[in-house]
Amino acid sequence: MHIYLNTETKKGSMFNHLLKINLLITLAFFLVGCPKQAPVTQSGSCGKEVPFCVCNPMSPKCESKTVIPNQFTDRPDKAGIQISFETAQTGIEAASLEEIEEQLASLLNQIRIKAENQEVAIFVECEAKACRRIKNLQETTENFLGNSRDFNLQSDESLADINVKIRLDGEQLIFEALDKDGTVGNAGEILARASLGRDLVESGWSLVKVPTFEDEEPSSPMNFRIMKNLVTQSEYSGTGVSRLPQVGLSFEAAVEYCQKQGRDAVPPNVHVFEYALRQGKIVGHRRSHLEIVRITNEEDEIEGPMINYEIDLFDFERALDTMLIFSWRTGDYESSKQTYFQDDLGFRCAYWAE
Repeated sequence: MHIYLNTETKKGSMFNHLLKINLLITLAFFLVGCPKQAPVTQSGSCGKEVPFCVCNPMSPKCESKTVIPNQFTDRPDKAGIQISFETAQTGIEAASLEEIEEQLASLLNQIRIKAENQEVAIFVECEAKACRRIKNLQETTENFLGNSRDFNLQSDESLADINVKIRLDGEQLIFEALDKDGTVGNAGEILARASLGRDLVESGWSLVKVPTFEDEEPSSPMNFRIMKNLVTQSEYSGTGVSRLPQVGLSFEAAVEYCQKQGRDAVPPNVHVFEYALRQGKIVGHRRSHLEIVRITNEEDEIEGPMINYEIDLFDFERALDTMLIFSWRTGDYESSKQTYFQDDLGFRCAYWAE
């Protein structure tokens, strides 16, 4: 009896062991046959129209080539780039040094004509409101006038022939030259006047000349127009008064907005952006230090000639180079594979001007 039970127990144990193996093999085949769940991106499902590696840039399947950033080799010192940011103010305080000096030059030319190029002594008086709103306004004015021929800057008003008064009228900065004692004209006469209005500061587009190449030799430049400032929230929505840059857009949404500007406007390519940046034609914004920039297309009949292969270090063969990202803080470009869902990126528009 004891032997019979022992034999049956061994048979049952072997049967259970074979059953477990069979179940494991069946489960393995079942798992292999199941479709794999697509990874979920932070931005959700991208849909069939979006390439897998665009929707899932962190996937191991989507290792990208390293894009060598353009090193601005046609500029001697990369660190010499003048990176500036748009101020948060919305009024005349956003006027640039160049715009102020342009008005001062006009003022001096008017005085010279009436003074018939004789040397005159001047004293600068700045209204408190004007000098509070515009940084270093009086110092800028005094330096410009003091360094100009035929003008002798005085720190004592009693020694001056002409008083240059600086004041604000709303959002208009006004320079006036008053003849105190009739040295040049009549006593008390306003000899010259120049003004800078907010509408001058807000001119939206700049013309940029970009060199081209033919068989690696320099050719005639092409003209492009590029926005001076990033597209604001109010400009993008068509409502409100916000001057903060519009962010959180896909690259395609930025392209769609620019094309509403007409003439096939699009976010600027890297060459137009670089030349506008070097020439001081555009500025960044403190609230959006990253910006959408397109990589130049070597196949494009307009953009292709701008490529100088001895200077441009980008890898033009990458299939997903829809755009690059420019950092205003570092002056460098960063590669961007994720072209459909971008956060915290400002953008501007540009177009070819025939």
